Amino acid sequence: MSLQKKCLTGLIGLMMVTGIAGCSSNPAVLLPNPRSPIADVPVPDGFHIVLSKSESTVVPGTGLRIVNEYYKGSPARLTTARFFLSNLPNSGWKLREETQGSGGITEFFKKGDENCTITIRRGWFHTHLFIVITPNHASGSNTGGSASTTAPTGSS
Repeated sequence: MSLQKKCLTGLIGLMMVTGIAGCSSNPAVLLPNPRSPIADVPVPDGFHIVLSKSESTVVPGTGLRIVNEYYKGSPARLTTARFFLSNLPNSGWKLREETQGSGGITEFFKKGDENCTITIRRGWFHTHLFIVITPNHASGSNTGGSASTTAPTGSS
């Protein structure tokens, strides 16, 4: 192989390694995905819904929702947590509590007669994002039924 071909091969290899390293970096500020499935809970760009592990419904006669959605993405956990702390209040959600531990980061929001729980967990290859919206039974509202949902317990 000629010296010119060796240099070109080396340069291409260096560009590929640099490109791969650039792909794994996470932006400091995430933008909302314009196609977020939940109108008043923006999902950051870089996350994709896993439909087979997600479900949502509207409680008949009340307009209240029961949402249990699971997303996978590449943004870092702390950056994702900051995204929700910054963006959910713009949609009327009020932060009630945030917890951080070995199980991940969980943020609890309230809006009207609904609660929204955002859970962000680290995985081997992805960041796992769970969004759960449930009626707030403590508010004294009548949901017109006994609809219930369970919080996400894990991911694959």
